[in-house]
Amino acid sequence: MATQDNFDFESFKKDAIAGLYAGKKMTGTDGVLAPMMKHFLESMMTGELEHHISESKLSGEANRKNGKSKKTVRSFNAGEFELETGSPM
Repeated sequence: MATQDNFDFESFKKDAIAGLYAGKKMTGTDGVLAPMMKHFLESMMTGELEHHISESKLSGEANRKNGKSKKTVRSFNAGEFELETGSPM
């Protein structure tokens, strides 16, 4: 659908409505809400990492991003999906 930085909500909304009309489940790994949940969690974790790094710089510590890694998340409502997150160094 879209990358972490470029989530197309209008496209998601259209796909979600079409999926619900087609009988697709709302939650679960293949549920219509899974792409939005994935985007939300990745954005939240990116924001947390950026805040952590900026706080480290203010306190004089050397800290920076060190690439990205993937994590598998199991959610009660959204099912299991893979997140791409940044890593501090």
